[in-house]
Formats: sequence, structure tokens, C-alpha cells
Amino acid sequence: MLKAIDLKKQYKPKGGQVVNALDGVSIDFSETGMVFILGKSGSGKSTLLNVLGGLDKYDSGEVIVKGKSSKDFSQADFDSYRNTFIGFIFQEYNILQEFSVEKNIGLALELQGKKADKEAINALIEQVDLKGYGKRKPNTLSGGQKQRVAIARALVKNPEIIMADEPTGALDSKTGAQVFDTLKKLSKEKLVIVVSHDREFAEYYADRIVELQDGKIISDQYKHEIKPKNNNGIEIVDDKILTIKKGTKLTNDNLDEINTFLLNQSDDVIISVDNDANKEFKKFAKINDEGLKETFYETTSDDVKLKEYDGSVKLIRSKLPMKDSIKMGASGLKTKRFRLVMTILLSAVAFGLFGLADTMASYNKIDNTVQSLKDSNIDYASFDKEVLQGEGKESYYRHTGINDSDYQMLSEKFNINFLPVYSISNSYMSNENLYDRSAIGNSNIYLDRYIGATEGTNEDFASFGTLTGLYPTDYNEVVITKYIADSFVKCGYRNLATNEKEQINSINDMLNKKIRINNTDYIVSGVLDTKFELDRYKDLDSTDISNLNKMLLMDELNSLQSTSMHGLLFFKKGFYDKNNDSKFSSLGDDRAF
Repeated sequence: MLKAIDLKKQYKPKGGQVVNALDGVSIDFSETGMVFILGKSGSGKSTLLNVLGGLDKYDSGEVIVKGKSSKDFSQADFDSYRNTFIGFIFQEYNILQEFSVEKNIGLALELQGKKADKEAINALIEQVDLKGYGKRKPNTLSGGQKQRVAIARALVKNPEIIMADEPTGALDSKTGAQVFDTLKKLSKEKLVIVVSHDREFAEYYADRIVELQDGKIISDQYKHEIKPKNNNGIEIVDDKILTIKKGTKLTNDNLDEINTFLLNQSDDVIISVDNDANKEFKKFAKINDEGLKETFYETTSDDVKLKEYDGSVKLIRSKLPMKDSIKMGASGLKTKRFRLVMTILLSAVAFGLFGLADTMASYNKIDNTVQSLKDSNIDYASFDKEVLQGEGKESYYRHTGINDSDYQMLSEKFNINFLPVYSISNSYMSNENLYDRSAIGNSNIYLDRYIGATEGTNEDFASFGTLTGLYPTDYNEVVITKYIADSFVKCGYRNLATNEKEQINSINDMLNKKIRINNTDYIVSGVLDTKFELDRYKDLDSTDISNLNKMLLMDELNSLQSTSMHGLLFFKKGFYDKNNDSKFSSLGDDRAF
């Protein structure tokens, strides 16, 4: 079901050396079973789990899910991948304090566009030993109870994979054992991947133990059961352990065998009939309830049971109900009073203006809305197109892009000069001019590719920001944005003639540089400051984006990158007609703004 091929991931702390969090990790996972990933702090175990779960991006390599590669997944695709296949369990629970236990569990179903089935939710609550706690709020629960809520939330959407990151790190050993007992039962029908530092738990519960060090797999072992030799009620487990079945009457041959066994021991021997003591001894000696000795050996291809998939994976897009989104947002405002006051004031002003505009423009809402946007000094609006496919519950929206007739309709209907946006078939800056992509490290805020290209007049471009340098006067010249230039400041510029790095200290240093796009070089004539607020997203400049606030901020950044002008290349008007040779896609593949 899940496979990783040569995964590599680097982090570069500020002022520090590059850290190879993952250094060529390749691993196949069976359809079911319990896999523990062990390693010291900094070994890369949590990074591997986050990459496999789509919470973090890898620099190179490949993750394959049911035969489908995630190499070209967008952030939205990774969100859908998690929503469809994975149930996450975090060390800090990550349950929402403003919702009850049953609502926390039901949200996982609502994200899949399904109705929260109370009967199924209550059955799960009972399954994790929380019967009667459905209406309780998380702040009234113990740590172990919160973790069981997290497990139920992961299970309610019936995921095929459960990923747990230090699920017992905040729990005592007894409660931790209860959590692992639950996960072990689930592993009979699902793939359970656990990141842990506790080798004792791993050796007791795991079907497979993978150990990492410095971003590499140094050990991969699979648990095997060894059947003891049976001799008329006496079972020889190994040269140190023998067991006698209840009710066995020893024969002379049995006694001789026991005497031989005892004479071969160099220390005292304890014979116990205490059930509790024997139970603890079996656990220590790794003897299971069937009396089989459990031993780990190097994992082979015979141990990993793989299925063949055709790569046709249907992902379920996340759909959080509006009322729950509002409740989550309101909860955040409770702890930020000033923001709450400002939100109320701004909302009142905004609703008042829109209400007045709607009343005055009732005879033609579209025209007056456009005029209202103009009067409000909105910098730009980005248009995209989706078409409803299917019927009823099976319906979904498919992205189609804007074609020539749509573009003409927009321009005529709104009397606005729309600029087309073209996709670039090979848009990655790091393939050509971006010198050291690893300088960005774990950052999620810098660009490593051009988002698209547009064309227009000097007056068109001037409306988007302040220009340093000159507007393009020929088709071999291009204006880049300051947001793009910031990536070169961060990573350096690769001189294509010498293949050497040139330090970029400011946007002025990018003027007259050549950037290569689809094997064609263009001269940077100017840098357009589109007022991208880089500081707003500085909290995303880290490996951990798993908490809710950062995930929402990440979604905002992804949307801004894909729908704004901040990552575009600006060419002289008529550029597309001159270069209509498949280097830049037609209007039908993208959008207009």
C-alpha cells in the first residue's frame, strides 16, 4: 500500500550546518501490521512519518500510495491524501478544546463530506473505553482519555493507515500500555506506523522494527515466532527455558530430560507456579500467549506482503462545515481580545457597506459589486473556473481553467482589462538558476518555482506595484517580482555561463541577470514590488506545521501563491503569440486576473 523510494530531506538551521533529516530512505510497508520506527532524537524518525503522511515535503525521492506517486501532489492533494487514507495520532492529542468528545470525533467524518453518524461515534467511544464521556469537553479528561479520543477520531473515518507520533510520550507506562493494546488490535486489519523512543514497548508490540540514525535506516527487523520442541508435555523453548503444561505427569524420561537441562545451567534455576510472576517472565523472555518464542530477524521480501495496484486512487477533498469553521475561529478570538474587538468593528463596517451597496444596486447586483470593488481600491481579483461533474452525492467540481471565450466574456461583461495567466511547463527555478535550494531548508515560505506568466503593457504592470529597473521592451526581457527575487537573495544565483554561484544581496543585483525558462534565456529588465507580506508567514519557516493555526496559515499561503501575481513573470504584450510553441500553456489551462 505504502512505499518510499530514496527519500531525501535537508534542514539548514540559521547559522548552522545542513542537517540530512532523511538521507536516501527506501522502505515498503505491508497492508497490515504494526511497525515501530525507533531512533534517537534527531535521527529522522518523525521527519519520515511526516513525509509519509504528507505533513512535510521531501526534497527528492518518491512516496507511492496504492501504486500512485505523490511526486506531483499539490498541498491540496496531500490534504486529501491524509483525509482519505490516514488517521493521525499525535503526542499532544491535538483535539479541539471548544468541541465535545463526540464532536471532535465527528469532525473527521464531516471533513470527508459525510454525515456524523452518532451511532457509529458512540460505538467507537465505547470501543476506546470512554462510554458516557461523549458530551464531555477535553479539559475535563485525563491525558490517557484524551489520547483515546484522538484514537477514536483517527478510526471513525475507517482509514487504511494509522500514523502515531510518540502516542504515549505524555502518558504513564500503564496508560501507555493500554494505548498500545488498542493499536495492536487495530494492526490486525490496518497498517499502524508508530514513531517511538521506547524499545521495550516496540519489542513487545511490534511486528516490525525499523531503526534510523542520521537520516538512514540502520536496522530493519521482522518478528518471527519459534515453535518449541514438545516432548510429552515438556516444551523446550531454547537452551535456557523450558515449560511444563498444566496437568502433565512426568515420566522417568521427562525427569532425565529435566535433569540434563538443569546440569547444563551455570546459575541457580527458579521454578515458579505463580501466574503473575510467570506472566511477567514470559513478557521479559518474549514468549507469547501461545507459548511461542518471539525473535526479530532481518526483514526480507517474504516478510513484507505487497499487493499490486493500478495507481487509480480517488482522493476525498476536505470539507469543513461553515458553522464549525466559525466556531473554531471564534474560539481563537477568545484568547485575543484586541483582535476580537477589531474583528467586530471591521465586520460591522464591512457588513454595513455591503448591505448599503446591495440595496442601492438591487437592479443590477453584478455591475454594482464590480463597481464596489473598484471603489474599495481592491488591487486585483483572480478568476478561475470549475465545472460541476456527476450527480447527487457523487458530484464534484473539476478544474478546467479559463479559455478564450471566457476571457473575452469577463473583459466585456465587467469592462475591466483582464490579464491572462499562462502555465509554464518547466517552472522550477532550482532546476536552472536557483543555486542552492537547500539554503531554504525547511522553509515553506520561499518560492522555488515560477507560478505562471502574464503579458501586458507598462500601464498594466504599474498597477501591481513599484518597479525597480525597466519594463520589458523586447520579448527576450522579463520583469520578475520581489517575492521571486527574495528566493535568489536567500539561495544565490547560478550563472548559467560559468555554473558558478553569485551572491544576491538585494533585488538590484538581479537586474540584467539571465533566467532560463524552458531552455530559453530571458534578461531580467526589472523587479516589481507587489507588496507580498513575507513577515506574515514567518511562523511557517519551520518543520512543524501540524498544529491547526499553522495549517490554516499554510492553506492561506498556498492559495495566495497559486492565485496572486506575487509569483508571476511579466512579459511584453504579444509575448504568448510569439512563443506559442508549447513552452507556455494556452488560456484553457489556467486563469485570468
